[in-house]
Amino acid sequence: MKQGWRWYGTNDAISLKEIRQAGVTDVVAALYERKCGEVWPVEEIKARQAEVKKAGMDWTVVESVPVHESIKLRKGPYKKFIENYKQSLKNLAECGIKVICYNFMPVLDWTRSNLAKELPDGSTVLQYDDVEVAMFDIYMLKREGAAKDYSKEVQAKAKKKFSSLSEKAKQKVADSILLGLPGTVDNLTIPQFRDLLKTYTGITDRKLRDNLYKFLNEIRPLCDELGIKMAIHPDDPPRPIFGLPRVMSTAADFREMCEKVPSDNIGFTFCTGSLGGNPESNEVEIFAEFAKRIHFVHFRNVVYTEGRTFRESECHLSGKVDLPRLMQLLIKEEIRRGEGIVVRPDHGRYMEIDKFRDCYAGYSYGGRLVGLAELRGLEYALRHTNDVAGKIIVCTGAAGVLCSTMTEDLLAHGAKVAVLDLRGDVAKDFCAKLAAKGLTETIAIEANVLDKSSLEKARDQILKKWGRIDILINGAGGNHPKGTCPAEQMTKDTPLADTFFGLDMEGFTFVNKLNFIGTLLPCQVFCKVMCDQGGGAVLNFCSMAAYQPLTKVAAYGAAKASILNFTQFLATHLAPMNVRVNALAPGFFITNQNRFLMLEKDEKTLTPRGNKVISKTPMRKFGDPSDLFGAARFLLSDEASFITGVTLPVDGGFVSYSGV
Repeated sequence: MKQGWRWYGTNDAISLKEIRQAGVTDVVAALYERKCGEVWPVEEIKARQAEVKKAGMDWTVVESVPVHESIKLRKGPYKKFIENYKQSLKNLAECGIKVICYNFMPVLDWTRSNLAKELPDGSTVLQYDDVEVAMFDIYMLKREGAAKDYSKEVQAKAKKKFSSLSEKAKQKVADSILLGLPGTVDNLTIPQFRDLLKTYTGITDRKLRDNLYKFLNEIRPLCDELGIKMAIHPDDPPRPIFGLPRVMSTAADFREMCEKVPSDNIGFTFCTGSLGGNPESNEVEIFAEFAKRIHFVHFRNVVYTEGRTFRESECHLSGKVDLPRLMQLLIKEEIRRGEGIVVRPDHGRYMEIDKFRDCYAGYSYGGRLVGLAELRGLEYALRHTNDVAGKIIVCTGAAGVLCSTMTEDLLAHGAKVAVLDLRGDVAKDFCAKLAAKGLTETIAIEANVLDKSSLEKARDQILKKWGRIDILINGAGGNHPKGTCPAEQMTKDTPLADTFFGLDMEGFTFVNKLNFIGTLLPCQVFCKVMCDQGGGAVLNFCSMAAYQPLTKVAAYGAAKASILNFTQFLATHLAPMNVRVNALAPGFFITNQNRFLMLEKDEKTLTPRGNKVISKTPMRKFGDPSDLFGAARFLLSDEASFITGVTLPVDGGFVSYSGV
């Protein structure tokens, strides 16, 4: 998690020095002095960039480059404003700033009816009160047909509230709803708001969506060329208000945008506070589905008090939104990408520390300071508690497809990893790539899992560097075409060379040695160290082919069945020495060894065998390497301290399904 903070420039009540002292590394800012639709000059971007850099941080995310209403309506000089937008994007990219937050909400950037809802401890938060919004809409704005947008119960309460409030209190509600933010929307009066609403007469949700897709597809080639990540902010609140259309409120909206604008550079700002404004939304499911296209994150929480009325939470971690689970998904996505994602604590309580500050609504120092600390603590705990933090891990075959991603995950969770590979140069290159991502607790060692003396040299090198070995992952292995039978079944017409009777024994022996002996010998060398230390854990790589023989791969299936049996044997044998031995049985993952069996030469089209695999996998997909992470860390952690001799399938249900 890159620790972000929204800063409103030189007019912000909070200084860059204070922001830096909060632990922030990435500033989220804009050229707030520029009016919506104007081109952002390079010299002004660089000046703001230098100001942030001088304070010890980087300006990495723009929030926001506002989209002119003409573009949303696709009326008037909208083409000119699109060209201006493109030029601003080019100028930002020239300065190295390539994550752009924006929204496509008509007229208002967001809506709250109370900017200072007092909590029991005396701090205040922002609140959206359905009754207050209805009161404003029906009796102050006097929008035609407004009443029908609210339930009878809310209408009655709104009428009662309007009759009971003083003129000052009514104006306070109006000012809260019509509040603008620097660089986006100016504070509005009721007459101005009425006039702006009229411009959207006849603009349906469908029409606004189509205008959004047209705009994005016009800037998409530029984004793809320059690597610009456009991150649209969800509607806030994520439901229709004041008769205005909505386009980015639900998972279905996210899904449609992905389909209509097919580029990973055109993605999302994942704002839990905005999405949480819909009681029915499932933020965890949305993040999980669209993780690949989430470029920027706002984390905060909300509490519902009655009906659709919600306020911001006392704590960023508690409330409607499952922040712990979302942080887990964020960490998983960061590991997949090999880089951090900027997260900012969105909004925060107005506390005593800000009593004499003129902060923008929701953007206090104290509340966000606490929020960032909460998020930072949550991330640290998830990465380091009850897991593999501090453990010394030996991983054979660590530069392979599956083990390379697993190694990266273990390092991200605080482990130290000895990267063993038959190809020493590949191991060194892999460790260099990890170091470039900030994962430096590695050592690259050339070692042959079929040569005991080679493994003993590796052992001595690891003990010299780190002094102990806690975990062994036997990842070296795989298949080879010479260990396979080209024909799935033999008939009278099958060429003998393609059947079991033509099986190349040299190939069969190679595959068996690589997988089985390549697991046994590392256990002999490294488990002895664990026994001498008083404990440790082993994770072998088995396969669902050990449970259910597969056609063609005779040698591979036999070798993996041996590993399953060996895992149980060694678990029993070493149990008194406090060394646990378990295994993973991956289902079908695309690796260098099986790619030729699963995919055609275009690497997209499934082969007939690939189609068979998918049809027999209940989850109807190949595994992603990251699908192994949770299972591996669990079996290696102290949480599994009473689990040994287990082979855990991670196969999308392949072994469980009979085929009918």
